[in-house]
Formats: sequence, C-alpha cells, structure tokens
Amino acid sequence: MKYLVCLALGIFVVMSVCIAGCILPLPSDQSDESGDYIEQIKLVHIFTQSVGNSTSELGNSLFAAAEYQSDFAPDSPEVSASLSDLYVHNPSSLSVYRITADNVVAAAAPKTAMFPVGYQIPSLEFDPQNFSTLAYQDICQRDTGEFQMSVIVPVYTRNGAYDGFLWYYLDPMSKILVIPARSELPRDEVLAMILDENGVVLYSDDSKNIGQNAISAARAFGQYETAAALEKMISTKNGTTVYSTYSYGSMRYITLAAAWDTLETKTGPLTVVVGTQTAQQQLVPSPTSNTDKTLEEFVQSAYLYAVKNGKDATLAAINDPNGQFVTQEYAITAIDFNGTILASAMMPGDLGVNLIANKDANGVPTIRTLVQRAKQGGGYGMYLCPSHMQNQEIEVKLSYVVPIDDTWFVSAGSYMDEKAKYVDPELNNAMIEYTRHVAQYAAVNGKDATIAALNTPNGQFFDDNIKLVAVDSTGIVLARPYDPELIGNNIASATDIYGGSFGRDLMVMANSGGGMVYEYYPNRDLGENQITLMYVLPIDDTWFLVSGIAINAES
Repeated sequence: MKYLVCLALGIFVVMSVCIAGCILPLPSDQSDESGDYIEQIKLVHIFTQSVGNSTSELGNSLFAAAEYQSDFAPDSPEVSASLSDLYVHNPSSLSVYRITADNVVAAAAPKTAMFPVGYQIPSLEFDPQNFSTLAYQDICQRDTGEFQMSVIVPVYTRNGAYDGFLWYYLDPMSKILVIPARSELPRDEVLAMILDENGVVLYSDDSKNIGQNAISAARAFGQYETAAALEKMISTKNGTTVYSTYSYGSMRYITLAAAWDTLETKTGPLTVVVGTQTAQQQLVPSPTSNTDKTLEEFVQSAYLYAVKNGKDATLAAINDPNGQFVTQEYAITAIDFNGTILASAMMPGDLGVNLIANKDANGVPTIRTLVQRAKQGGGYGMYLCPSHMQNQEIEVKLSYVVPIDDTWFVSAGSYMDEKAKYVDPELNNAMIEYTRHVAQYAAVNGKDATIAALNTPNGQFFDDNIKLVAVDSTGIVLARPYDPELIGNNIASATDIYGGSFGRDLMVMANSGGGMVYEYYPNRDLGENQITLMYVLPIDDTWFLVSGIAINAES
C-alpha cells in the first residue's frame, strides 16, 4: 500500500487477548527461586490483568460494531455513524474503516483518515473470506516511521454471506490499552514489555523498540545474554530471571530482575514481562568539564565549528566524550532531517538509528519536534527525557536547535526546574474523547454551527478541565470559549516563554494528521508558568481543534 510498509508479524496484543475471552490467572512460578522474585511476580500479574481488561473492552466494542453493521449496506449512514462512534469513544483509535467485499473503502472515520472513501485496497496478505481465526491482525509502519497496529473483523450479512470487514487502526503506545495498565506500576523503577511468540515487541516503555524483534536486535548488538533471556521468555510459560542489558541510547548497562507470564490465546501466546532494575553500569563517564556559555551560545559554537571545519570533522568532534562539545551542562547531538542520529558522545547506542517515530511518555514526538524546529530555521523544543544528571530520572528537557544546512542540524538541551511528568491516562482519554466528540458534531452540523456552539458561554462544549480552541489553517482563532478576547487573533507566530514556536507546532501537527504537543505559557489565573499537553485534531484542510490539559509533578 502507498502509506504502509506492513510487517507480517502475525499476532498482536489487542485481539489476541480479546479473543481469549478471559485473562488467565498467573500460574505458580516454575523457578526454584520464585521466593526471591515476589515483587516482580506480583507486578507482572497486575500488568497482565489490567492490559487484558482494557483490550477485552475494545474487542467487545469491535465485534459489537461488526454485528450491528451486518444489517446495513457498507456505505449507509448507519455504518458511518457506527464508525464515528468507535473512533470517538475509543481514544486508542487512529482511524477506522468499513471495507466492502471487493476491498473498497465504503466509510471512514475521521474524515481526514489515511484511506479516503472509494480507495481500492491494492492487496491483502490474507484471504478475508476465509479467516482461520475470529480476526486478523498485524503491525505496520507508516511512511512517517511510526508504527500502527491494525485489527480486522469480518462482517457478515444476516444470512451468513461475507460482506467485507471492519478495519481498526490504533497506536501501539495507546492511552486506552497499555498506558492505563502501565500507570498501575511504579513508573521510574519498573520496565514493562509485551512480546509476540516470535519475540517482536508489541509494547515497550521505550517507543523506539516497538515493531522490532527484540531477540534479533540483542544479537545484532552483541547482547547474547539478553537474547538468551528473551528466548527463554517466549519459549517458557512463566518464570523469573536476572540478566544484564543495554539500556538503548542511555549510555548504561542495567541489570534487571524480571518475571514473565504467558497469555494463552486462540491466536497464539503473548509474553508479558515486568522487570525491576537492580544495578547499572555507566558506559560513558559523566562529563567533567564546564562551560560558562548559555544553551544558545553553546549550540551556536557547534554551528560555527561546522561551518569552519566541515561535516566529518564536526561529527568526530561531537562524538568525542572528552571533547569541547560535552560538558556537565550540555552535550551536542547531530541529527539529519530524516531523524537519524549522526553524532552523540552521550548516546552511543543511538548512532545511525532513525528515531523520527520516537515519542515521550505523554505521546509527544521527541526527535520529530527537533527536526520540525530545524526546518523552521531553529529554536526551542520541549519533551520528557531521561536525565543523565539525575540517574536517568524522567525530566522536562528544553532543547535548542540550529540547522547547519538543509540536511542536518545540531542540538543540545538542559533539564528544566519544572517537574511536570505524566498525564493521568483517564484525563488524557477524556481530552481525546471530548475533542473527537466536537469533531463528530462538526461532521453532522457543519463548521459554522460548530463554531457558534463552541463560542456559546457555558454551552454544551464548555469544560473547566479541558481547554479547547478552534483554529483555521492560517492560524486565526475561530473559537476559544474560556477566553473569547483572543478570537480573531493569529497564533502562527505565537511562542512560549522560551521562544518555542508552539503556534507553528500546532499548525504543522494539524497538517500531518494530528497528535500531541506541549505548550509552556503563563497561566494568568494562577499567576505562574504552566506546561500544557495539547491534543491537535484536524477537521478538514481548512480548520482544526486543539484541546489542552495542564500537567504538573503530581500528574
């Protein structure tokens, strides 16, 4: 297909757990040393049960929708409404389609979905009329580098004739599936992962691992102990182990005490792993030199060096852990415009790796944020990141970007005093669902009626907890119910307190299909600066919605 490079992985977490019908209780551990792993066994049990509950709810809604649609023609208004409801009320969804028996898109939600109505699907890797299981699933990579999971549920007429299928795309880092389950585990002390029967990562705390075969990757990097431990996990029903592994890109080896359990499903086994860190070994020594330069001055010095000495010499200098571009305050990283790490003394494991699809724990793109800023001529970007100064604790990082030419750029960052962390997944889900509900209203009632409804004081779309704005494609504010004096203003050049171009970020995000972005701006009501997580949702190519929830250290 034009937009996807499908990886035939066979099984994936959502429908595998749903089809099982129930989550199996954690079997008694087979290890003779299970008493030493009481904490890990307890945590993997919690994680398994919670993931199962969330995915079962989604599975039930998909099969119920397929059953409902069996009474209607694929292109009927009832089917379109059914897809819209699935999209609105399942924050995990990226898009959802009704496909005819001839493999043509008959209906889609949202209107800005990847495949438009009438699109002929050129090929399928399975026979949709002869399912061997209740559903088909795979994990695919978009041309943006991001991974998507898809679920296909067949639709039959009441007389049993095959009538096409329901096609549901979701985010592997889904806020409704794994993230609520993950929030029940200690965040910084515990690592969680889900593997299919071949060792492919279906979920990982580090989004760059999703879609990769963990066993093959471990072998490729010479981590044979890690590969052996992972092979044991996918071949043994449950157990415990201790193994060392490279914490990818974070300049350290860590030792994990891990427990795993297997979900036996009708489509194959899934391995759920929870590990706690017991030790670590730094690969790159902490910098000893200091600088009196500001962050901007430090990055500008790397730019000037590149202009004078050329690309190869600059990359070599950046990769030198004892060189001029590594200090206790800052460390330069070089990245190309495709998102590939070209040089970094502090993250040797990421050299040559394309991280364009990487996201932080709140779903905000990290490298893509920097690439976007470089393409805009440079400036600041913000995201969550492990701090090498604070024992890899997740902190808010402010990075400054300077492009060298139109192919690569240099960047460095500092960790902010603000301790904003993770958004409550229930509130995040509520924000997504609320925004999509407004979009659903717009699809039925049109743009003008929706803008009027949004601007009605204390109207149906007014919410004290979730701030919503409607913006046209040129940046003009169309609706802002909680702050009407800004209606008519242009946000295209709006910047945060650090000069980050969040106005352009919102517009770029809308043009690329929507997603998450941060805003750091003074809160006039509280009299203090505040970080807001914003969800961008395009309605069509003329306007989009932005909703936001404030985050803080308690989130």
